[in-house]
Amino acid sequence: MGEPGFGDAAGAVAFRTATPAERAELLALMRTEMAARLQQTLAMLGMTWPQFEAVVAARGEVRAVEVAGTVAGYVWLEQRGRDLHLHAIIVLAPRRGRGVGSAALRALESEFAGRVDAIELGVEASNARVRAWYLRQGYGVTGTLPELGFEIMRKAMVDRGGGTR
Repeated sequence: MGEPGFGDAAGAVAFRTATPAERAELLALMRTEMAARLQQTLAMLGMTWPQFEAVVAARGEVRAVEVAGTVAGYVWLEQRGRDLHLHAIIVLAPRRGRGVGSAALRALESEFAGRVDAIELGVEASNARVRAWYLRQGYGVTGTLPELGFEIMRKAMVDRGGGTR
């Protein structure tokens, strides 16, 4: 049986600022997740891995995602005017498939409702599993970055009547 508190994360996530060690863990996870395209992506961005690490340190904020007081993943986000850009959301492998990512996304949507018009992110077009997950969460494809193999996905945070979702 799973660990207590991880069977159903719906509504049970909390965020806090990531420690330097947790930032390093996020970067290591990103490096692993991006392994197949890492060098190509960095070259297209015109940067090295150390430069990318500096961008993560300087742009937006990295938060630890906790469930029942235990780190279950990380988010790297940046508010850009009236948009929230989600640079990364990574759930730790033992926590995947338990609703942590969905709960974290809902918590961010709730936190930023009324403060942003949309949440946007990039997803590897070839990653059908993650792409389908974002589609189930209400995100739609709004553009592509073919040179990086990414699709831009967005979810409006304001309905047509002017209220927040």
